[in-house]
This record gives sequence, structure tokens and C-alpha cells, in this order.
Amino acid sequence: MTSDTPSELSRLFAVMAQLRGPDGCPWDRAQDHRSLLPHLLEETHELIAAVEAGDLQEIAEELGDLLVQVAMHTAIAAERGGVDLAEVASLATTKMISRHPHVFEGAEVSGEEQLLRSWELLKRLEKPHRASALDGIPESLPALALASSFQRRAIRANSAVGPPVPAGAETMPRLQAALEDHAGASDQLIGELLWSVVGLARDLKVDPEGALRRSAWSWASSYREAEGAVGNSEPEA
Repeated sequence: MTSDTPSELSRLFAVMAQLRGPDGCPWDRAQDHRSLLPHLLEETHELIAAVEAGDLQEIAEELGDLLVQVAMHTAIAAERGGVDLAEVASLATTKMISRHPHVFEGAEVSGEEQLLRSWELLKRLEKPHRASALDGIPESLPALALASSFQRRAIRANSAVGPPVPAGAETMPRLQAALEDHAGASDQLIGELLWSVVGLARDLKVDPEGALRRSAWSWASSYREAEGAVGNSEPEA
């Protein structure tokens, strides 16, 4: 962080206040938290694309676009008598300090696994109204990300409750039998197989959502090349 960071942040939020002001931009003034959600989602995915491409300049630009969304939501909250920028920053800072006692309070930890379990325990202490380790996971997450979050939370909570996770090795023969019987693969079996793949990805420390996205784009690239090769081939005489 450079010495100009606080002033540049203040400038951004001042610009946002002007855009939302009486003489500001009609579009910006018309927005609310809900209407901005598609833009927040789009900017987040654009940042993900920049990170996966490894383009530092693009990452910086997309981080800026995401920061604009934060500034807009903060301005709307402040206008409605809610939190302002100082409180948003204070809440974030307090949370980071409380979640890292091994850094700020000298607590000892034995490794990454204990760190992750400690993180989940501290979250539960901060939010005692949550009855389950799975509470707070957004329902709108894509299916692979949702499954990954469920498994990660349960393991970090050291939970011994809940149904067992079906192993891929157990699910595949059942899928093969369903296909041989011409009954087709059931919704449940496919779901169990995908759930098992998410567990495998977790064990290998791979993000299943990102892995599938990259494989899909790689396949699409090969497919387009094949399309071009077919389109450019000489017709037979």
C-alpha cells in the first residue's frame, strides 16, 4: 500500500457520492442494492477471468471495477441510514484480527488444518444464532461450488454427523448397471458421482468449479479448431 492509497480511496467514494447526489448521474441515482446485483456478479466473473489469465494489468482494472461496486453499495447503505465506509472498514478489520489470533494475539497453531478448524470455530462464536456449520452458505452458489462449500464447512467443523459421502468407486458400478439395464443413469446416481468428484477435488486441493470451467474452455477451443479445419477442407471431387 502506497502513501496515496487513503486519498485515492477517499476520492473514489467522493466521486460516488457526487454521482448519487441531486445533480449526479440519473442511472447511478436510480440504482439500489438489488438492481446492482447483476453488475456485481458480472464484475466478479470478469475478475476471475483476469486472474485465470494471469494478466496483472487486467487484474488491477477488474479489482477497480469491483471496488466501484463496493463504493456504490456502501453509498446506498449510508443514504438509508445504514453503515458508512468507516463502519464497513472497521467491521472488516475487526473480523480479520479476531479470525487470526495466531498473528495478532500470539496463539500457537500446529498447521494449516488447525488454522482452518480454528477459523470455523471463531465464525461459530461470532454468529451463535447459526444452528449448523452449513448455515450462511449462499443458496445461489453454482452447484459445484455449493457442494464444495458444504463439504469444506463440514470437515473444518470436524463434524461426524450427516450421511456418508458416497465414493466414486462405489457409484460407478451402479451407473454402469443402470446403463446396461437400459434404465438410464438416475438423477440420484449422477448427483452422487458429481458429489464424489467434488470430494476428490477437495482432497487434491483443486477448485472443482474452476477446473470444470477451464476444461470446458479447453474443449471449446479444440472444437473451434476442428470446426475451422472442416470448414477449410477441400471438398472431394
